Amino acid sequence: MKRQFFQIFKALYLYKKRHPKRVMTFLVFIVVPLVTGLILGYEMSSDVATAIPTVVVNHDQSEFSRNLVAYVDESNYFNVVEEADNDARVEEALYNRQAYVGLIIPENFYSDMREGKAPKILTVYDGSSLAVISSSKSAMSEILLTLKAGYMIKNYEGKLDIAPAEVRNHAIPIDATYRLLYNPTRNFRNFILPGMLAALIQVGIACMGAERASENRGKGLAFTEHLKMILKWGSLGAVSISLTLIEQYLLFDMPYKGTLLGGIVLTVLFSCVIFALGYLVGSILSDRMFASQVAAVLVLPASILGGYTWPALAMPTFFQWLAKIIPFYYYGNRIRDLCLKDLAFRHLIPDIRIMLIFIAVELVLLYFIKKKEVLA
Repeated sequence: MKRQFFQIFKALYLYKKRHPKRVMTFLVFIVVPLVTGLILGYEMSSDVATAIPTVVVNHDQSEFSRNLVAYVDESNYFNVVEEADNDARVEEALYNRQAYVGLIIPENFYSDMREGKAPKILTVYDGSSLAVISSSKSAMSEILLTLKAGYMIKNYEGKLDIAPAEVRNHAIPIDATYRLLYNPTRNFRNFILPGMLAALIQVGIACMGAERASENRGKGLAFTEHLKMILKWGSLGAVSISLTLIEQYLLFDMPYKGTLLGGIVLTVLFSCVIFALGYLVGSILSDRMFASQVAAVLVLPASILGGYTWPALAMPTFFQWLAKIIPFYYYGNRIRDLCLKDLAFRHLIPDIRIMLIFIAVELVLLYFIKKKEVLA
């Protein structure tokens, strides 16, 4: 089986060498659109975001409020990942992307309901993820209104012995208020542009990596020279990404609220990871143009698969796992967070650690490829 696979691959590669224009035309006009359509279709097959990580603060702790939390947790839309004991924890969880929705139930919630005071439940949403808000806000309102109506119908029927239709006319909805954090005006430009610009630029960075690797093939360079190449061109790629963000900041009022140092470090690491990926492809494939094309195709779907425009949590399980091995998954969402949230350097440490792991793996692979190249 393995032998047959390599034979097929070799035959395709030889055909590509003989007819490069035919192959590229077929790839660009037939394969890439069909594959992209399939990926998008499967990714968004759930139509709306489900199992949204939710943090709850229940100050009431009555049986009714606990049932309310259980009802929210059992719905398809929400997954209660934490029951905190203070309101500040809600914002902290949204800040660190541990949750996208917060639910705060006030003290004396149940007793106020019994007295007909319509107590206020506060729901808090992460405004930096508009796709999550669109489904979670309407779903939460529906849950709260359903619970309240059910409670009032049962209460009135037991005490007054009147018909449900008549009870609904007396039922007072729960007074639910909400806060939209980080992007209160739902500015779509601030939501889409920071990561989308980086997604476009990374294609050029990957192609440049493949180009430089093709140039250096067979020169017998020391491994440290390859490292310098990755650092140098990776840094230039980071400058390119930064310039587009600065342009948006200066000319189009795009905010930037997070740590500047953290943003620079993360951008340089991300750019180095992408350049090293292209460099690896260029070191493996001898055909210079083909290597550039493969490098571009590898990073092009990142903005789709990386959960930037459509959240990874709303994807099928396979795509959720796939997103986590894509560098853009850790960069795209974080650079948007840096624009919209007042993040400190410590908040970026997990993403920086992941980027370092990507680079370490790439360098190990590159080392063995270059070693094999020298021995050959």
